[in-house]
Amino acid sequence: MKNSLLLITALLFSFLLNAQTALISYNSSWKYLANGSNQGTAWRTTSFNDATWTTGTAAFGYGTSGITTTVSYGSNNKKKYITTYFRKTISIADVSLYSSFTLNLKRDDGAVVYINGTERYRSNMPSSTISFSTKASSEATDNGTAIQTTSLSAGSLVTGTNVIAVEIHQFANNGPDLFFDLQLNGTSDITPPTVSSYSPADNSVNV
Repeated sequence: MKNSLLLITALLFSFLLNAQTALISYNSSWKYLANGSNQGTAWRTTSFNDATWTTGTAAFGYGTSGITTTVSYGSNNKKKYITTYFRKTISIADVSLYSSFTLNLKRDDGAVVYINGTERYRSNMPSSTISFSTKASSEATDNGTAIQTTSLSAGSLVTGTNVIAVEIHQFANNGPDLFFDLQLNGTSDITPPTVSSYSPADNSVNV
């Protein structure tokens, strides 16, 4: 019985040290635009009006399995849209509760992720400036099933409204498939406090 209690305590302690909150889950709803247009850079910001964009549920894409929302690639399958845009707004009541964030991305072929207008992660994309016509660095042979993971600092998001904007790029105009889904977790700062002094002193009398 004693060993069982010790094991339960150890498991609970381990869980607490690694407690994470899902801020964006896989299979969430996103705004998206798939019409081959050049959206420039304004679409990444919190002030951008995406009211005319379509709303769908991840995973997004075409030409592969596991897709919930099929996005358009245009009328010519030999000259498909290179870039497809995605946006999601989330609200964080108190960002100071999180010591860091973990971004898990599924993409085919390449992707760039922005948070509140600032680039935070790119995967399978050139290191140069990205435009709507920039092609991915290579074809994603995993068809978007492999999870690309990166850690984000505590200052990556803010208390209140946050906009996560993602652009998915094809490697070739006649690429066979596209895939996008994303998960964002916040790691809670649960470091227990320590006592640095006692007032009155420990075991004091006549206080």
